Amino acid sequence: MGILLLCILCNVLLAVVFKGFTKYKVDNHNAIVVNYGVCVIVSSLAIGSFSIPVDLFARPWFLYALILALLFITGFNILALAFQKCGVALTIIIQKMSLIIPVIFAVSLYGESLGWLKIGGILAAILAIILVNYPTKNMQHDFPRKWLLLPILTFVLSGMIEIDLYYVQVAELVGEDGLLFTASAFGMAGIFGLIFSVFRSLKGQPFINKRDLTGGLILGLPNILTIYLLLVLLKRGWEGSVLFPINSVSILLLTAIVGIVLYKESVNKMKIGGLLLATSAIVLIGMSQL
Repeated sequence: MGILLLCILCNVLLAVVFKGFTKYKVDNHNAIVVNYGVCVIVSSLAIGSFSIPVDLFARPWFLYALILALLFITGFNILALAFQKCGVALTIIIQKMSLIIPVIFAVSLYGESLGWLKIGGILAAILAIILVNYPTKNMQHDFPRKWLLLPILTFVLSGMIEIDLYYVQVAELVGEDGLLFTASAFGMAGIFGLIFSVFRSLKGQPFINKRDLTGGLILGLPNILTIYLLLVLLKRGWEGSVLFPINSVSILLLTAIVGIVLYKESVNKMKIGGLLLATSAIVLIGMSQL
């Protein structure tokens, strides 16, 4: 349980750091690229040698690390565009719904249990996501319906990331290579992101500066832990249909509380109801694991 709590806290820390990027005018994409490099450095220090193996292409998990790298960098850029075109509230609601994808995958293909406690918890989690993020009048965002494809894509890509992590562990492709797998995925994502940053700079957008470097440095450690710790928990026997929903809804709950306490975000009856439902969802899904 301590590992899960640390994973959740790292995710909440990421949300706090990203919120600070706006205040300090840090370019999200550039900081993300730097962060990937930091992840490789941190994992190398933890292992005591370079964390991307020389026989990377021969590893049984290479293809899945490559797919994860592409999902990371593609998902981030589509998410940023969805925020711009469709608004933050609607995009987050649709993206967070992706918690149902690994549940369906784990239950239908790997025979994980699906009792009434788990079903009730997942339904409560979905309703909590809607209530906590439901846009108020000043948050509503008018946009052409064609742009709705963007948040739908974030939903699919987020679910695919979790399926990738679940599959490499349940298929025993990673084994003891959890940190090597994670570092390799981040390293390849960093290369893809750096290439994209170069193209952006050719179009007049700023290249990586000191603020972006600082933001990426802060982001690196908690980011690699959010992925690596999920692999550790799956290896220790957590069901994917339990772990991913609990992780998602716990992040939602704590991030909302941090926003209320630290940033004085507005609270209404709908948000309070959502937070209570999120708590109920965690309890119900957690009880299903017992």
